[in-house]
Amino acid sequence: MSPWPPEHPAYLDVLHRLKARGVSFALTGSFALRLSMDALAGEPVPDCDLFLDPEPDNLQRWARILVEDGWALAVWNVPVSLPLDLESLRGRYYVRARKDTAVMDGTYEHDTLSPREVVAGARLLGGLPVMDLETLLALKRERGTPRDLEQVRQVEHWRRSHHGR
Repeated sequence: MSPWPPEHPAYLDVLHRLKARGVSFALTGSFALRLSMDALAGEPVPDCDLFLDPEPDNLQRWARILVEDGWALAVWNVPVSLPLDLESLRGRYYVRARKDTAVMDGTYEHDTLSPREVVAGARLLGGLPVMDLETLLALKRERGTPRDLEQVRQVEHWRRSHHGR
């Protein structure tokens, strides 16, 4: 795997601590693709996206660990404090955590996927649980931003070049 951009070790550090402290999650988004293959080598990953098992204890543990580590939590740009008021989070889909320039989005609800099933179906890469690649690519296609579609194209090109060996 090619070298990580300098900001990525901070994400890796907190992700390993979350896992070690029993938080159930699956990485998704560009960061998950970067862990999966060199197809996105050198491309910046502006944030770290997780699907969280929506079990209340899991959500509270995730939030508490991040706050203890100096992350600020918000839902739709409105700061939230601990313990999370889970009833007020219904229909909000994710909590955003920020620390310096780092951004981590913890998704606990989704319209088309069960976060619990996504987490259960994750595979370990580099010691971290990562969303199934086909599901991840389908989400990127569905979202359809130019950046997402370019990443899908890069991954598909990477697959063709590595399966042809």
